[in-house]
Amino acid sequence: MVVGPFASAGRLAQTWADPATGTLGRGALSQTRLYYEVTDGPGPDERLVRFSTDLADLAGPRSAMWPAAVAASLAGETLPMPLTPYEGIFQLACGTTLGTSGGRERLTLDEFDLADLADQARRITGRPTDPHEVLRRALRHAVDEALAFTGAHGVLGDGGGFGAAALAAVAPARLRRLHVHLDVPILDRRRGRLAAGVKVIDGTAHWHRACDTPWFGSAMDGDPWPPAPGLLRSTAWEATPLLSGAGLVGLFTGPADTPGRLRTGWRQLTMAAPFPTLFGHPGWRAWSPPRDDDPPPSQGPGDPADAPDPLRPGGWISPAVAQAGVAVTSARTSSHLVPIVDDTTGAVPGAASLQTVIDLLERPPRAPGDHRLDPVLVCAHPVVLGAAVLLARHGRLRLRRRDGYVHRAPLLRDLVPAGPLPADVTPAEREGLLAAAYVTRRLAAPARRAALLAQVEGSPWVLPDRLRAVLADSRRMLADARALQRLCVTAARHPGPPTGGRS
Repeated sequence: MVVGPFASAGRLAQTWADPATGTLGRGALSQTRLYYEVTDGPGPDERLVRFSTDLADLAGPRSAMWPAAVAASLAGETLPMPLTPYEGIFQLACGTTLGTSGGRERLTLDEFDLADLADQARRITGRPTDPHEVLRRALRHAVDEALAFTGAHGVLGDGGGFGAAALAAVAPARLRRLHVHLDVPILDRRRGRLAAGVKVIDGTAHWHRACDTPWFGSAMDGDPWPPAPGLLRSTAWEATPLLSGAGLVGLFTGPADTPGRLRTGWRQLTMAAPFPTLFGHPGWRAWSPPRDDDPPPSQGPGDPADAPDPLRPGGWISPAVAQAGVAVTSARTSSHLVPIVDDTTGAVPGAASLQTVIDLLERPPRAPGDHRLDPVLVCAHPVVLGAAVLLARHGRLRLRRRDGYVHRAPLLRDLVPAGPLPADVTPAEREGLLAAAYVTRRLAAPARRAALLAQVEGSPWVLPDRLRAVLADSRRMLADARALQRLCVTAARHPGPPTGGRS
């Protein structure tokens, strides 16, 4: 069994299972997840492996959640590969192969060669001198291959960003653009900045159902994007491949500048405007590297070495949460696919682009029962990533600044025929806006806030007095929206101890 959206990429972009040899594998750029569970077989040296591309096939209604994963979720930590919220159930990381022999499991980690990836891209894009032509040919090749089995057009998710605009510019005849509108402040402005011909469907009703009913999933499972099949029925595109331009901006922006001290004010004057304040420090402090006598940064809500501040977002989360989730947080490591930094040059060209793709492919799994569609990530096509590596090796992905702010993805901007678009919100900003809208609607009534306090009463993970003070102040609720959303979702999915003493 072999699954993958790009046929020509081979095992690099495929997920496979071979019962004859007893191996499961996921390519370094595979977009298809594979979950597995290993149990004892009938013989003394036999192991049984249950696997599926759907987590619900392995995690049944009686499967118990891993307490460490619940604590990490409440603290805002993401599950690193290969962990899942269920103890004993794992998912394959990109570039790994699982084999069972002699009553033991063995994970094989494949190496990733960026130079070879760039050579593969050059065979497709040729050797044009214009970097825009390299990018245009790589994107067109990826779109054509994603739609090779349909022979018709595909659906492109358009949120108003440069990634979708660039894909629509290089393959206008093969893509139908789709936007899921949401009645959320600031996000609803996207509808007014879309290009002509974009079909808009309303996902507000789906969002309201997620806010008004106990949502048994992760904090963002109620997001109407990617869309559920029901949202596409009105468009007659339900069976059409869905493509996404997510990650393209980060892929072709380039790595951040090397941190260092701004010794004179001349560079600031050449920017035509003061640079923005970073991380809550004055402008001069943002350019200064950390010193030995600087206090260590806080590790987040509930850090045992730093007592939670009652006025800080998430200050009502007990330090016991960090202790309970240490089994998850201590498992976080960098991907074996990302090349190690070269001490002679300070960076490996293309490593930042690869990290952008790996972060999207190895995102946390959705909750069982979440049937939203998984769009094809064009940025994960080997030719597209190879083009980014090729351009990075020739210094074409330098990070640029204008008026003190980062000028992101200039190559993608030049592909858009209509010129520069208004600034769009980042994925992190979108999550914050959705969290604020969720909390505003979910906890608007005093009865719901009282019910939440009663639900977590007696929990060692929550400081009730501080939580009560936050819920009594609407401004603090908005400032603490992300943590409150995680609490609502976690308490609904895990009503018993330690998240709460009542069901």
